[in-house]
Amino acid sequence: MRPSIPARGDRLHDFTATDLDGSIVSSRRFYLRTNLLIVFTHEWPCRDCVRYLQELDHHRPALHAERCQPLAVVPLGSTLVVNWPEHSRPGFPVVLAEQDELHRPHGFVDERGRPSAGIVLADDTATIWHVWETRNDHRFPDADDLLEWVRYVSYQCPECWDRVEW
Repeated sequence: MRPSIPARGDRLHDFTATDLDGSIVSSRRFYLRTNLLIVFTHEWPCRDCVRYLQELDHHRPALHAERCQPLAVVPLGSTLVVNWPEHSRPGFPVVLAEQDELHRPHGFVDERGRPSAGIVLADDTATIWHVWETRNDHRFPDADDLLEWVRYVSYQCPECWDRVEW
């Protein structure tokens, strides 16, 4: 049976994984610091997913301005190594996972149990605000839609607003 996709208001599943540089990345280290935009890709290599991550990297300054950290989760199935040209590598963490170990808890597996693509936007308390399920057709949200959601979540925390003190 295929796991369900998380819904708005659900908590993000905590995870720890190794990134492309061999560093340990934990979702918990971002809590109470920044919102998270997690892009789950298909099994490596997937050209469309790579292109989307590169596009997302171009919007990294706008995401950071809204207190949002992008993060990618790449499942390793038949491939054991991710060869990513240094000049086109995103400037945000790209974590590697064994097959579906990080995709399954978030519901991003297809009918045959293989990792599929999707995006989760969670606030700094690990509460999920929006989920895009792209599956195998690569219908990722365009950058403007994604940035609007990021801005919306960023402004939900009154302590974080720029406002004049009374």
